[in-house]
Amino acid sequence: MPDPWDWDTGKGRPSPASSFTSSGPLWPSENWDDIPPPPIEHLLEGWLARGSGGIMAGEGGTGKSLLGQLLCSCVALGRPFLGYETQCAPAAYITCEDDQHVLRIRQVAINQALGVKMADYGEFLTLWSLKGRIGNELGVFDETGRIEPTDLFHEISNLGSELTCLDNASHFFPGNENVRHEVATFCNMLDRLAMRNNGVVLLLAHTPKNGAEYSGSTGWDAHVRQRLYLSHANQDQDTRTLTRSKSNYSRRGETVTFRWYQGAFVRDADLPPETLKDLATTAKASAENAAFMRCLTVATEQSRAVSHNPGSNYAPKVFAAMPESKGFNQDEFKSAMERLLSLGSITLDQPLWRGPNRVMKQGIKATEICTDPPAQTPCTDLHETRGNAARFNPPYTTYNGAALEAAAPIHFDDDPDPFDLTPMSGGLGA
Repeated sequence: MPDPWDWDTGKGRPSPASSFTSSGPLWPSENWDDIPPPPIEHLLEGWLARGSGGIMAGEGGTGKSLLGQLLCSCVALGRPFLGYETQCAPAAYITCEDDQHVLRIRQVAINQALGVKMADYGEFLTLWSLKGRIGNELGVFDETGRIEPTDLFHEISNLGSELTCLDNASHFFPGNENVRHEVATFCNMLDRLAMRNNGVVLLLAHTPKNGAEYSGSTGWDAHVRQRLYLSHANQDQDTRTLTRSKSNYSRRGETVTFRWYQGAFVRDADLPPETLKDLATTAKASAENAAFMRCLTVATEQSRAVSHNPGSNYAPKVFAAMPESKGFNQDEFKSAMERLLSLGSITLDQPLWRGPNRVMKQGIKATEICTDPPAQTPCTDLHETRGNAARFNPPYTTYNGAALEAAAPIHFDDDPDPFDLTPMSGGLGA
């Protein structure tokens, strides 16, 4: 019976020359005293070591998919990734979450941020959507607990990519995330993929609601040698922090902070000073607005009517003294109140509730937007609020109607139409 792990089992592009081989037992040698071992080689300086799998986890909506696609783009170009040097190498971003249209939207924004064109990638960047395809697991566990690789495992291995981002774990992992043996076996499977091309396999994963950095068994932490964590940096919804939570081959705990800007992630240091100043002003105003609405919600729940008229119940004065103010002062709340009035997010002198004497209390009330049904104010997305700038971010748009079979990967080269979505002949579709 043929070995199911035989690399020639796969379909698609030819296997690279650097095929994986088992080295066998390692015996100490006297030469170890005189010949220093070669250093650990990093595909991403200090962050991702070659020959090993890893995990990048984060809450939903932090932008793991965009960051993974940006990382693949930087490696394919040999460009720095958020200030860290990369080795130029073939890279593949493979997603079960988004269709090809979303991949294209993201790539246009990434290219604009990097200042490149599609032809600059040559054949080093592969974007592959498996959305809508049934059965995207990399392996199947049998009754004895052994895992057998699927055709998709071989298809991915035969891409020859030295960086492979898999989005995300819930689609590619075939087992129970709480069973340590199954988690360990799958992580070893990722290592095998990485070792085959002397590269890195980075698995994207969601975090649980309890705030932990990974979901399920502690095997997700114990059986990977490198783990990254993506989170919001502060009250500014556009800023993110990437933390090197675990690294067996470099120092752990290092962080890099960056922001979402025009559809891509960039560092503040890479933006023009005037742009950065405008963004800081906008972020401060957004934070003040959010604090005002947060305090208004709590005051309403506590039956504390607040007003725009100076007095004992003057909203900016009352809110500045509340724990929910998060340090904003009366003047900042006054500015926020004027902005929110202009935006239509709050309404003045509204009936709120009747007091003990049956007299109707009046005060500031949050405007109801996107009620269902009817909607008092037109809204393009019933799941977004008017003040949420994230709704203008195309990469997070959900598109329906994907086919039940995956298209072939998109390989960017010098073709006149690099975004032609017609499957390549002899491609890797299901």
